[in-house]
Amino acid sequence: MSDEKPVEKVVSDVPPRLDRVPLTTWHYYILLILGSGLFLEGFSVSVAGTQLGAILKLLHLTTVEALSVTPIFLIGELFGAVILGHLADTRGRKLLFMTSLAIIMTGDVLVGILFILRGLNYYSLVTLRAVTGFGVGGEFGASISALQEFTPARIRGLFTGTGNAVLFDLGGVVASLVASALLSVLPISTAVGTAFLVGVVIAVAIYIGRIGLPESPRFLLSKGKSEEADKIARAVEERAEKKGIKLEPVQPIEMDFSKGSEAGGYKRLFTVYRNRLILAWILNFTETWPYYSAFSVIALILTKVFLFPSSKVALLLAAITGAGVVGVFVMSWALDIIGRRPAITLSYGLGGLLSIIIGIIVKSISFSAFLALLVLLYFFVYAAAGVLYPQIGEMFPTKARGSAMGTAVGFGRLGGIIAPFALAAYVGTISGLLPIFVITGLVMLVGAVAEIAVGPELKKKSLEEAAKV
Repeated sequence: MSDEKPVEKVVSDVPPRLDRVPLTTWHYYILLILGSGLFLEGFSVSVAGTQLGAILKLLHLTTVEALSVTPIFLIGELFGAVILGHLADTRGRKLLFMTSLAIIMTGDVLVGILFILRGLNYYSLVTLRAVTGFGVGGEFGASISALQEFTPARIRGLFTGTGNAVLFDLGGVVASLVASALLSVLPISTAVGTAFLVGVVIAVAIYIGRIGLPESPRFLLSKGKSEEADKIARAVEERAEKKGIKLEPVQPIEMDFSKGSEAGGYKRLFTVYRNRLILAWILNFTETWPYYSAFSVIALILTKVFLFPSSKVALLLAAITGAGVVGVFVMSWALDIIGRRPAITLSYGLGGLLSIIIGIIVKSISFSAFLALLVLLYFFVYAAAGVLYPQIGEMFPTKARGSAMGTAVGFGRLGGIIAPFALAAYVGTISGLLPIFVITGLVMLVGAVAEIAVGPELKKKSLEEAAKV
């Protein structure tokens, strides 16, 4: 059956077979290779943000221009998420997570070389950062959808949260450490450019590792390619059986791609799945606001308000991101233990309350205490960035999962785009930290309230069951 011929109903035992297979080394391989793309994304985002002070001096940027570097990257990500996310539903997960990776490499290699050759200005920098962002946006829809569709239901929260945000945040930590080390031993332009090229080397390794990955069986079923899907599922089962594990038989399920819960399309997303789509937008927006502020607003607060050396900002942000890695892992684990709604609500709620508290007391505490609270705050901020994606992917059907993820990521990036400009006026004095942190805290609390109001509890449900409304 060709991809052009409409597929209506498919009866298959492939999804329940994939859900009942125990974890094998193959699952960890999938997690590593797909998650490594998100590691690269974390590196790509952070490698500019952690060097923002150095880039500002090197290119003689104004404060507004410096603050715009990350938002313009996110504008590219917005368009990439929507366009490439939709193509992941029509052309396949694998084609798109390979294509998005190639786009990321193109943007970063040009930035790196031009920095070393001193051939960049503000406009060429932000243009190339938007290109990289476009690829990063596409990576979300394709890679997270594929990872969820391969992962058994009982550990999908931990795997998706880890494969997304933990590895994304580790990429940020590595970017910070690489940038800090290079700035300490190389001339500034060479150091900044080389840091971008390190990301290109990582991307090439990931690209090679992905060549042998199969297409998502669930996507293949949506295209009527049952034999191909069965072949992939059988290969996964054989790995478990070689360990002497006896797999219990399962009952086939009927998937109705014409009108059932597995059917996709933007019309269906904006009608049947409207409330879930709005929730996904809100959770993304209220998460990216504080998340991306770390790579622009926080960096400038440290250098302009507390006169912290710009050469050491990258190292400090690595510590903040490191706390976030722990937060993501803990709360992703909680997704499969206490459930989606409690874990998401706690991440957003506690992060929001702590941000407000920091804003209120920052004038009366020491710089060391401020840094300690900042690290604790980003434990919850980064956790929020991890726990929302498992739920978002689960809320939507196979034929619309990439599109839904793309629109949610795209709309959500508006939080990261708006925040630096909305908060920029307050950067410069310690009195300005009150509105910066209070506004950010209130934004996160909106996410917590939205999850309480309409968030579905999808813990350990199959993707087919979770997508039903």
